[in-house]
Parts: sequence; structure tokens; C-alpha cells
Amino acid sequence: MYDFLGGVRVLELGHILMGPYAAQFLGDFGADVIKVEPPEGDFYRSVGVSKTPSMSAQWMNVNRNKRSVALDLKSDEGRSAMAKLIEGADVFIHNMRPSAVDRLGLSYSAVRALNPGLVYCFAGGFGMDGPYADRPAFDDIIQGYSGMAATNAGPDGEPRMVPLSMADTLVGMLLSQAALAGLHHRRTTGRGACIEVPMFEAVAGVVFNQHLAGQAYEPAVGDYGYGRLLSAHRQPCRTKDGYVVHGLYKAKHWRAFLTAIGRDDVLQRGWIDDNESLARNIAKLYQLAAEEILPTRTTAEWRALFDELDVPSAPVNDFADIVADPHIKAVKLFETYHHPSEGDMRNVRLAMKVDGVARQADRPPPRLGEHTQEVLEEIGRTVPGRQGESGS
Repeated sequence: MYDFLGGVRVLELGHILMGPYAAQFLGDFGADVIKVEPPEGDFYRSVGVSKTPSMSAQWMNVNRNKRSVALDLKSDEGRSAMAKLIEGADVFIHNMRPSAVDRLGLSYSAVRALNPGLVYCFAGGFGMDGPYADRPAFDDIIQGYSGMAATNAGPDGEPRMVPLSMADTLVGMLLSQAALAGLHHRRTTGRGACIEVPMFEAVAGVVFNQHLAGQAYEPAVGDYGYGRLLSAHRQPCRTKDGYVVHGLYKAKHWRAFLTAIGRDDVLQRGWIDDNESLARNIAKLYQLAAEEILPTRTTAEWRALFDELDVPSAPVNDFADIVADPHIKAVKLFETYHHPSEGDMRNVRLAMKVDGVARQADRPPPRLGEHTQEVLEEIGRTVPGRQGESGS
């Protein structure tokens, strides 16, 4: 972890992926992140592969640099301890539905009464001002609502889910940015803030950043959609022995490429006289490359030519290829560490390096309730029934 946020205390009532992912960034930046979990733990602890109960690999990948406190927030003792934690916190992060937050007495108005200077950040499925405010949502639902599944349609036109939790991770990153902005606001004004990052609006905003297109104008000058990104042939292209991803993007790239392979006939069609004509004809060029040109040589041959022309290209890596990639190895994206209960583990480090700021060893992902006694003693409380202390 980097010591950017030394002295900052974050309370996380996150579950599954989005809230925990946001809070982990703050922990990576040096904040003291206290993850408050119910006695049974965050549901995500049991999702995916695990060696021991409640310590799945997926959960561990988004919960380093935190301390785990197990509290029953439906009990008087749990609520009292939570109130004391709120009083000493700088940031509060959650991704619960509004009705659930209200039942726990943790709405912004309730929390602000305990700590007016708190930076309160939350992410739900839908914005509080809209008719969907209290609808349940998770990544798949938002991929459908936001247009992500539709824009990811295959050549057959069928919408498809992106096989990553893109909505959760995207909104988690935005939520961490919101917390940092809120901290800056508090340090410059002395006031707290309530920051909402709703999933539907956030992801739809990213989709329409590129696909509002001609509908951005009043009156409209064209339809929705960025044609290059929506081309059915903007896909990994089959070669003689595999696949290649090409970075033929600008008109100068296409001219150099077509000249190098002797396709003057295409150059004479007027498709790439400038970037404007390229934009109009990009789907035709992608189709030509995918169906007629790239299948004629091997992946290695095409990549060698692209390198010669200074045109970006890439292989189509699978998981094992990425782990073995010489660049990934050189920059040590995957770090190994010893976990007190899980043994030797591999982790994906924070994908940045910083000079001029001290770095300490990361806290390993905590066992359930591992720090309950420690944290409650810090605020002058005892552990109700010693719950969660064993980490089982």
C-alpha cells in the first residue's frame, strides 16, 4: 500500500464486488479501511474457488488492505458500536439498496447527525431521484439496462453479456474517485458531502459517451452509434494459423498497410482519402481485412509487418498466456505473498507505480471478524459475545 491517505479512516459496508472494490483502492492508497460485515460475512466470501470457507479467491482479490469487523447491526450492541465507528470515520462507503440502508438506520441524514464532516459515498443500482430507485440490481441487470449488452452484440446481432463484471468494477472505480474528491472538498472547506454513484446512470453515461453520436446535436444530424466500434468485423481476425488483433485506425495506417501488401486497388476506391472518408467506409475496410486479407498469412507474419509499419497489433491471449507474458512478468503485475490462513497466494497488484511516496507491505485479506476485538477496543467497546473473533 502507498502512504497517500495515512490518517484517513474508511468505513466500508460493501458487499459482493462494487463497494469492496472501491474501498480496496482507498486501502491501497494507505487509508485504514474497516470492513463492517454481518456475522455470517460478505456473501462474496463464498463465491468462486476457495480452500477454506469464507475465503474465496474472488473475495480476496478485492479485500486486501482492510480490517474485518463482524457486527450484528440489527442488535442494540451492534448499532451502538457502529455509531461510535461512524463518529471517528472520514469516509463511509456502501452499495446497499436505499430501503436496506434505512432499515439499518444508516441513511445520510442519520449518519450526518453523528458526524457532519463525513464523506458519505454510496452506489446503488439506480439514482435516488428516479422511479427505479429501490429496484434490486447487479452487474448483469445493469449490462442489460445500460446498452452494454446490446453494443456487445455478435455478428449475428444477438446481444451478449461482457464476460466480466464490467458494471461493478467501473462503478467501483468511480466510487473510489468520488471518495477522494469528497476528502479534498472536506479538507478545503471543512464540510462533509454525500456522493451518489448509481450504476445505471454511470454505465449508460460511458456507453453514450461514444454512442450518442449524431443524436448529440439539436436537431439530430444522424443516428446513435459510433460506426467503427459497432462494426461486426471489429473482432479478432482469423489468420492462416490463429488470430490477430490489428490496430488499423487512422487513414495513414490503412494507406501504409494496403501499399505494403500491394492492394492499390483498394487505395483507388476513395475509401481512405482522409479520416472523414475512412469513417464512412470503416465497416467495409474491416470486412475486407477480416474476410480477404488477414486469412492469407500467419499471425507471426502479420505481426511482423504491423511492427514494421508502426501499426499496433496483438495476439489473442488466453488466461495462461497473460500470466506468462514477458511484459507482465517484467512489471510483476502478479505478486505472491503468504496469507496467514490460506498459505502462499498470488494477487493482482495495484496497476500503478509511484515514486516519492512510501510503500508498505499490503495487509492480507482478513478472515471474517479477524479485527473485531482490535477495532472495538480502539473505540472503547467490548466484543458482543466475542462474535466473529475466531475468524471462522
